[in-house]
Amino acid sequence: MSSTTGIKLDAPTKERIRKAAGSLDRTPHWFMKKAVMYWLERVEAGAGVAEMLNEVELEDDDRLNSVLTRQRLLNND
Repeated sequence: MSSTTGIKLDAPTKERIRKAAGSLDRTPHWFMKKAVMYWLERVEAGAGVAEMLNEVELEDDDRLNSVLTRQRLLNND
């Protein structure tokens, strides 16, 4: 049984997804599901964040999104 899981996207990103899906003659739902499955399969096969992002993106992403980094910051207070 499946259920709905949502993510918040800004309007420009939603529009980009809509256009990309349309160019493939697919729905935005199909496009997003394929994108999630693409990355899920790679992570399950052992890929890390470094394989997903370039060096500049990785530094910013670690600072902003790393759960471990945030936990360390909270524990230092």
